Amino acid sequence: MNADDRTVYGLEAPLRLLASHAIANPGFQSERRGKFVAKGASFKDQPAEIDLRGLTILGVPLVKFTMKSAGDDEQLLTIKFDCAKTEADAYGFLQQLADAWSASLAVGQPDPWYGNLYVDIRWAGVQPLKAQQSGAIDIRTSMEMTTTDGVPVDSKRLSGLRWSPLTDVFVEGMKAPQPKSKFLFWFVILEELEKRTEFRSLFNPMFEPEQKEALRDVVRLDSAALQRLKSLLDNPDATRESRAVKLSRILDEIGCSSVAGLNISTLVDEACCRKLIAQRNLVAHKGGSIDTDFLYSVLFPLSIAALNYILDQEAESATESES
Repeated sequence: MNADDRTVYGLEAPLRLLASHAIANPGFQSERRGKFVAKGASFKDQPAEIDLRGLTILGVPLVKFTMKSAGDDEQLLTIKFDCAKTEADAYGFLQQLADAWSASLAVGQPDPWYGNLYVDIRWAGVQPLKAQQSGAIDIRTSMEMTTTDGVPVDSKRLSGLRWSPLTDVFVEGMKAPQPKSKFLFWFVILEELEKRTEFRSLFNPMFEPEQKEALRDVVRLDSAALQRLKSLLDNPDATRESRAVKLSRILDEIGCSSVAGLNISTLVDEACCRKLIAQRNLVAHKGGSIDTDFLYSVLFPLSIAALNYILDQEAESATESES
């Protein structure tokens, strides 16, 4: 019997909060830590059992959701499903929960320079249940820096988690230790935003209908050339505006005309978007270095906003299709 056939009623899973990376420079060392805490508690409090009932997370009704200390930096999560699931579906839900929860932590991390916290599943300790059953910074005199974030666990936050394949892409960026990898993952979210059809009316097509017909007439006798020409003429991305102009307009449309970093606010205009695109091409095609300040203070918050916009639109479409 494989995992697609075995029936389970819940899972026990050791979890911990990990940071994607640390900063290590001559004379300076940083470390970020995280701990799950009950709502209203701080990371300094002794870990108490968190017990939540009657939750629905990512569309899955749960009878029970508890967390308790499992030693060191681990906490044992126990979830019991409202209805039995296959073991494969249960494991899939656990991974989506970790990804969606990780993505939700991004908003509360204004200083991602020192690492992104994400939810790590200790898979070797995961057990199926077969029967139904605020951050603080400590800077020491040696210039070592330790950051510990208390991550509240409450019904509203868990019930509001959302997941899509793009969430997985975004979280891979959070986990990635190298800035270049982070940049490529987070820029994918902006690329998905650029593809959305609701923004096409903001731009002028490269060719008017009569111009398209005239061009088709020129190559009509060459079927292969005509087919390639049609692909170009019918491409919605072929517009009179440059990519940087289009990206800046789209970001403005979703409320991102500027982004607030740790110390400064950056105007998201054509010049800013041109730099984003140039940095992406530099990393993707030439393996060049990137501006890490720009990565964390501009691309990171823009990718959060883009992901949330796309998830909002998907939720709205799902609601309309159900009604």
